[in-house]
Amino acid sequence: QKVFRPTLDDVERISLGKGARKRGTGSRYVPHRLNRDERQLYDQAKKKNYLIVKGTAYRRERKGSPLCNTFRQRCDALEQICVIIEKYGFGDRIKIDFSTLRLRDDRAHVSRIWNNLLIANYPDLIENAKD
Repeated sequence: QKVFRPTLDDVERISLGKGARKRGTGSRYVPHRLNRDERQLYDQAKKKNYLIVKGTAYRRERKGSPLCNTFRQRCDALEQICVIIEKYGFGDRIKIDFSTLRLRDDRAHVSRIWNNLLIANYPDLIENAKD
């Protein structure tokens, strides 16, 4: 069965505040238009394939996070995992969104990341999480 995915062209269009060519991409209730600062972060994220934001990147005047929304749409268009790193003064939070892969069961991917990345590289984090 064919799954709807946005096109990269439409993701770029909505990030500029223009309408998407294909219905179903973006929503007028979810902010996607990027300002100048967000555009720089978005361009860096496109090169790195992950996004780094300060806090949650929430913008009160937009009632949401256009940067995160747009990056997630891009990942969906590319059929890749969406990784967003939220930087805080006390530490960082890594969000990994598997929904962009449209898997029925993502346990294998979660297990691979858990075993190959977290346990292998950060065993002290795992010990602290158990306490």
